[in-house]
Amino acid sequence: MLILATFVFAESAFAQTAFVQGGIALDIRRFSGPPEDRVFDGNVSTVMIGVGGHLTSMISAGVEFDTGRDLVVAPTNSVTIAGRPETITTTYTSKRQAVSALFGLHSPGSHKVRVSTYAGLAFTALRRRITTTAPAIVLSAQPPPTEFTDLAATPIVGVDVSAAITRKLAIVGVMRAQALTFGSELHGFSVRPGAGVRVSFP
Repeated sequence: MLILATFVFAESAFAQTAFVQGGIALDIRRFSGPPEDRVFDGNVSTVMIGVGGHLTSMISAGVEFDTGRDLVVAPTNSVTIAGRPETITTTYTSKRQAVSALFGLHSPGSHKVRVSTYAGLAFTALRRRITTTAPAIVLSAQPPPTEFTDLAATPIVGVDVSAAITRKLAIVGVMRAQALTFGSELHGFSVRPGAGVRVSFP
C-alpha cells in the first residue's frame, strides 16, 4: 500500500500534465495498383491539431485531427473526331481527413530538447470526386461527377522532436506515417513531415 501511494505521488509530481499542439505538414500520399488509382498520388499541405495528457512523466495519451487541402490531378487525352483533334480532361479531386488516437513515449522532461514517439489508430476519410469535361462534339452532355467517400481505421506511428522556448512553449518538428487501405483495391500510405508549436499546462 505504501509503495503504491509513493508511486502515485511521484507520478503526480511531474510538471507537465497536458499539452495542446498545432502545426502544418506536407501530406505525401502514394497509392499502388492500376494507373487509374495513381491519379490520387500527390503532395498537399495539411493542418494538424492535437491535445494530450500525461499518464506518467514519460507516457501520454491524446487525440490528433488533421485535414488537408484538396489534391487535384487533371490529365488530358486527345482524340481525333472528323479529322480534328479534341481534348478530354478528367479531373480527379481527393481530400484526406483523419482523427487519430495516439499513445506517446517521451524522453525526460528535464531536457530542453525532447523526443516523443507515438503509435495508435487513425480513423481516416478519403473523399474522391471525378469529373470529365470535353467539347460538345465529343460529349453532347457532360456526365455528372462521380463521388466516393472511403473510410478506414489503420495503424499510425509518429515522432516529435520539441525544443523548449519557455517552460510552457516549445517548437516541434513532427513526422506521421500511416497506411491507407480502402477496400480491396486502393492501398497506399501517407507520410506527413511538418512543424508546429506545443503549449503545455503544468
